[in-house]
Amino acid sequence: MVNAYGTVHGAVIYAVADHAFSVACNAYGKTSLGLSTTIQFIESAKPGDKIVARATEVKRNYRTGFYRIDVLHEQNLIAAMEAVSYRKNHYFIELDEQD
Repeated sequence: MVNAYGTVHGAVIYAVADHAFSVACNAYGKTSLGLSTTIQFIESAKPGDKIVARATEVKRNYRTGFYRIDVLHEQNLIAAMEAVSYRKNHYFIELDEQD
């Protein structure tokens, strides 16, 4: 999954960041959808590099969540994404009802 220059394609890096965003914004059990994302590619990754995405919840309101996702190779920042989610009103997992 490389581009014409032999580095990891930006779409692959974006997909890793987007997946981390999805896990973070859906962590509370309610269905959340992405409203917008902006990604900045800072450094290239090479084939064989192990890239890791780390999502941080910046703020969560009643319906929206704001996240920063860093994509790293070792300690090098490869890309930074800012993302906004919208939380629907139903749970996608069953919760134990308390009597």
